[in-house]
Amino acid sequence: MDALNTLLKALLAVVILGVVLVAGTIVTNWPPMLDSPGPLVRLGTYLSTNTVETRQHAARPELRNRIYAAAPRETWEAARIAAERLQWDVVHSDPDNLSIQAVTYTPLLRLEGDVYIQVRHAEPDLSTVYFRASSRLGRGDFAANTRHLLDFRGHLEDELMRR
Repeated sequence: MDALNTLLKALLAVVILGVVLVAGTIVTNWPPMLDSPGPLVRLGTYLSTNTVETRQHAARPELRNRIYAAAPRETWEAARIAAERLQWDVVHSDPDNLSIQAVTYTPLLRLEGDVYIQVRHAEPDLSTVYFRASSRLGRGDFAANTRHLLDFRGHLEDELMRR
């Protein structure tokens, strides 16, 4: 009976450690947990999805397309600078297609992910940015790709404000 109790305690400790690590990783990525569609839906998404992609009518507000008051070429240049400031490994930068491909890394384990950015024409002298980030490993990303998007947007918008 003592062996069974010891085994159960060890299993409980492993489960608790796993929950603490997952929760700690999500908190480290600091996603907008309280925003729509709510913390339970977001938690399920962060545990089961390893890709984020901007769309016009996305359920999560941070994934909705934004319009920038800058010409597409200017926005692309600001996006390129933002990727460099984030210390992403830019593997391809295409000024003709206004696109950027980069490799990202998670802070703790340095797990790799892929980012694709394309600046698109919205109206005269306006642009929008399509953003897709995907983890290479795992089923859930623990909000890492949401963090990549939010960090990228912050740097992009800072760079556009400087111009």
